[in-house]
Amino acid sequence: MNNAVTSSPGAGDQPPRSRRGGVILFGALALVGIGLLAVFYYGILNPPSRRASEGLAPDFQITTYDGEAMALSDFRGTPVVLNFWASWCVPCRDEQPLLQAYWQRYQGEVVFLGLNYLDQRPNALAYLAEFGVTYPNGPDMGSRIYSAYRVQGVPETFFIDAAGQVQGVHVGPMTARDLEQRISQLLNPTF
Repeated sequence: MNNAVTSSPGAGDQPPRSRRGGVILFGALALVGIGLLAVFYYGILNPPSRRASEGLAPDFQITTYDGEAMALSDFRGTPVVLNFWASWCVPCRDEQPLLQAYWQRYQGEVVFLGLNYLDQRPNALAYLAEFGVTYPNGPDMGSRIYSAYRVQGVPETFFIDAAGQVQGVHVGPMTARDLEQRISQLLNPTF
């Protein structure tokens, strides 16, 4: 009688599948770890204290989605609310109706400018149309302005006084109270 132990086909496949799953899991965790490490080091190399959060606002030139060429310095003498956004950014979508409402409310007293970050033109135009945005918006070509202001994510909003000085930065989506307070400070500076 043959006492050889036989195994059914495929029974030897379990350990390799198990190892393969472990390798995939390890690889995924390693990628997540590398991503978190990259974000951490970006934060160290670009701490909030190095943002354009005080002093003269970096000047820039853009061509808006309406084809108008403009520079930030064109608005000297009028406070500016400068908002960095993207159509794929959910918090940007949450705050956009508020920005449009305050632009309509303070038009003539405060300039609102929107800078679109890392977006495709059709998506940006669809976003602006969806929210009925009427204040000037344009693409930040090559992320030059984003880098000059040391923005760390969208949405991020800079408040620039009539003399061109950055008076504050708001990271994340704003509430009506946040925006009202910041605009009030721009219109009624305490020197």
